[in-house]
Amino acid sequence: MIYVSKVELVDRLGVEPNIVGTLHVTTSHVIFRSDRGSKELWGFESIKEHHSVDDAAKAIIFFSHANRDTVGVKIQIANGLIGSVERGPLTAAGCPLVIRCKHFQVVNLLIGRDKLCQDLYETLLRCSKIVNVCELVAFENRDGAEDARGWSRLDWAVEFTRQGVNHEWAENDLNESYQSCDTYPERLWLPVSANKTTLMGSCRFRSRGRLPVLTYFHKVNGAVICRCAQPLTGFSARCVEDEKLMELIGQANKNCDTLFLVDTRPIVHVFRCAQPLTGFSARCVEDEKLMELIGQANKNCDTLFLVDTRPIMNAMVNKVQGKGFEDERNYSNTRFHFFDIENIHVMRTSQQKLLEACMKSRTMSDYLRLLESSGWLKHLRSIVECSTFLADSILRGISCVVHCSDGWDRTSQTVSLAQLLLDPFFRTIHGFQILIEKDWLGFGHKFDDRCAHIGALNDDAAKEVSPVFSQFLDCVHQIMRQRPRAFQFNDRYLIIIHEHVYSCQFGTFIGNCEKDRKDLHLRKRTKSLWTYLDSRQDDYFNPFYEPTTFSVLSGIDTRAAAFNVWHALYNRFDKGLLPREIAIDTVMTAMEHVGVLESHIAALRIRIAELKSQFARGSNFCGNSMADSGHSSGTGQSEERLVSDQRQPSPESGIYDPTAYSEEVLTRLPVLWQSLRDASHCSSKTCMAEFASTLDRRIHCHRCGKVFCRRCVRVTIDERERICKECRKIIQICPP
Repeated sequence: MIYVSKVELVDRLGVEPNIVGTLHVTTSHVIFRSDRGSKELWGFESIKEHHSVDDAAKAIIFFSHANRDTVGVKIQIANGLIGSVERGPLTAAGCPLVIRCKHFQVVNLLIGRDKLCQDLYETLLRCSKIVNVCELVAFENRDGAEDARGWSRLDWAVEFTRQGVNHEWAENDLNESYQSCDTYPERLWLPVSANKTTLMGSCRFRSRGRLPVLTYFHKVNGAVICRCAQPLTGFSARCVEDEKLMELIGQANKNCDTLFLVDTRPIVHVFRCAQPLTGFSARCVEDEKLMELIGQANKNCDTLFLVDTRPIMNAMVNKVQGKGFEDERNYSNTRFHFFDIENIHVMRTSQQKLLEACMKSRTMSDYLRLLESSGWLKHLRSIVECSTFLADSILRGISCVVHCSDGWDRTSQTVSLAQLLLDPFFRTIHGFQILIEKDWLGFGHKFDDRCAHIGALNDDAAKEVSPVFSQFLDCVHQIMRQRPRAFQFNDRYLIIIHEHVYSCQFGTFIGNCEKDRKDLHLRKRTKSLWTYLDSRQDDYFNPFYEPTTFSVLSGIDTRAAAFNVWHALYNRFDKGLLPREIAIDTVMTAMEHVGVLESHIAALRIRIAELKSQFARGSNFCGNSMADSGHSSGTGQSEERLVSDQRQPSPESGIYDPTAYSEEVLTRLPVLWQSLRDASHCSSKTCMAEFASTLDRRIHCHRCGKVFCRRCVRVTIDERERICKECRKIIQICPP
């Protein structure tokens, strides 16, 4: 751990003055604390109770970056989020140091002395380039208990039962102990008519052993989405077994005799390949048979679509390397489709240019020029077009087999988006987690490589980094813009998931495949992100959600004008560029406020009824006492009883409510709440945490109406109210 004092935090946009403070670099976080802060808190403990800032940092690993738990802290970044560190030459103002984060935060610092800047630069590089996966922060963020609830989110059998998988498909032990494919899950669903010879032949014929397997079953018509990797065909190779498997996949759909094979690679690159290689003369009967079986599993259609998500030029280049794509002539009742989705290298460059447009453009012409040259929106459009094609094909009853090169990047993007369009369950908070667990974590998207969880040891490893999952979340956002009432979750949910994919504070996204996560014993050694998100579901709820209105999302607009830049993600930390209020937060606050006022009105009505009853009983008693002048000896007892009745209503009256508001609360509940647009800091005088962006959750106290951070508000035992510390003190003084 090191710390540097008299560091200046520079506003990137030049709107705010520089802030002087101290920068701490620990094994888990980079923390900037402004000098104006007189007290610092970590989690629920004071930093003074720890031997070092490093120990204190470890005590708060479980907290999100969005919850600043310190007075005067301006920046708090998990080391896993640091993407790059740049230092400039010494100037009269100091030595500039720029920290660029993977969740698109940019921290500009000025260090007084050149040597201090160099030491800090080297330390930050070491902290951001973890060599051993076990050194990640997630392995410090644990306790003795196993996080069973979060790590048991996906049960493959339960999920396929929910989808309504019929008797044409069954679980197969082909990949038990990952013996056939180490990047696939152990549990695979395949056509029941496929024998072991067919499956093993297809497995050998496909890149990385990733044969066609079931990922989605549409119970309405029996059509399915299967996923796989490219075949090892070369220029003339065939695999009869693979062809048979494709046939069986098509036959599993009894409602259609066609199978679509979709290649996501662009078709425009078809003529770039070199001269053909020789030596590829064998066909794979097993792969052909498996395709046949997949098609036969759909009894409603005799066609199978083979979808290759790659540009066809890329596919032809892969043929030179002994890989490539299927020959449609070898697969019966199969239709082949290419889609122009570029590879990871193009996407990496595209996002870099997009960020340059969002963060460095000074004029409108520069912004539009850089945005156009990035091609980012064009790539999003290609992914969504492929996904809508898959969804429309399934609705027509045609089964689809999808692959790209290795079947873990573009394939994961398109098949998961297609399922999002087809199945309303995946558009819920819980269902979206299941979708990610199944098609991203289960089927082996390489999160360690793509997200640079581990520092690249060479240039080849650095080229594996690509924003594939970020692109998927961006596509989900684009669809949510068109169908805002179809999703249970909001943009904040996507952005928080995006942040923690890179932060490495949780074990959920560590590892390249299911086998990696089991070998690392992440279930016992780390926390699950899903458990953390479950505890904050109210932050992610969409108030416009209508669960019964939208079953299938058809007619998604894929015209160029339908796609825009997701500034809430890419400019998340740029004050002044985003609205000070988010529409969903404003609606949620209004709904919550109405609920509080309605509860207050109900409490007032109960109190009025109590007073009326007491007044009526008092009037009747006085009338009876005056009429009965012969029992003067009992008058004192009756008056005493009247006073007692006026002090405490009787439970037998039918209007007694022991949980009613106190007199103090009934007279001080605010009708107006503080506006979100005016809330730049937590209202607690002992906290004053800054809301770094509009996405940081700002919570109202139900008793005073002021805005607080999550840490300064507590939910009552009956879960009816959120109350700040000051109001809790009043409640303790004036109990109901």
